[in-house]
This record gives sequence, structure tokens and C-alpha cells, in this order.
Amino acid sequence: MRALFFALALVGKSAQVPRPSTMARILTQMGIPDPVETFEGSFYGVRAAVELNMRTRVAKVHLNGVPLGGRVSGTGWLQNAESESGTVVLEPSFEARLARRHVSIYSARLDRKGHTVTVHVKIPILGTLSLVLS
Repeated sequence: MRALFFALALVGKSAQVPRPSTMARILTQMGIPDPVETFEGSFYGVRAAVELNMRTRVAKVHLNGVPLGGRVSGTGWLQNAESESGTVVLEPSFEARLARRHVSIYSARLDRKGHTVTVHVKIPILGTLSLVLS
């Protein structure tokens, strides 16, 4: 029984939102708000909006469209918190809702100069797509 709880604790820890850096915590304590930018785009009847915290790089993702069966929202972040591109980690409930629709988000890249976010997704029938949000 202890092994089961230990395994669940490890799984739960790997899916936690990354902890803000020391500088981010200092700026927050000073009352300086986190800069949040919104990136939007659409593909095949699905509208995507991402509210990206530019300091922590944690994103609130909102998907809406008939192919998805309505609205789906959740939080995601990069596996490597110091990077601006790479493998995406989704909160477990968001990942489960997407999995029921046979959709997976597997990587993303922030382009600060071009002010875009490119998201690589896998969806039924169409396969792997790159969605550019601006």
C-alpha cells in the first residue's frame, strides 16, 4: 500500500506547475505584476487562445470549436522551465480532456521577435500539425 501512495506522489510531483524563479518571486513581492501576453489563432474550426506569462512561461490554453465538442481549457508549461521551446507538460486534467478527444500537444516554441507561439499538435485524421499563434 505504501508503494502505491509513493508512486502516486511521484506522478503528482512530475505534473506540478514549475516553481517561479527567485527573481520572479522578488518582482512579485515588490508588486510588479507578471507580464501576460495573449496569442491567438485558429485551424479547422477550432479557435485557440493562449495567455502566456512571459516571466514564468506558464500558459493558460483555451480551445473552442465544434471539432473538439465545445470548449476545453487548461494549463501547460515547458518541461524545461529555463527554455523557450521544447516538450510541453500539461496539467493532468487538461491532458485527460484532450486525450478523450484523441488530441495531444507535444511541443511549443516562443518567438519573441516575431511575437508568435508555434504549437505542435497531433489530432485525429489530420495527423501532426504546427499551429502558429500570433
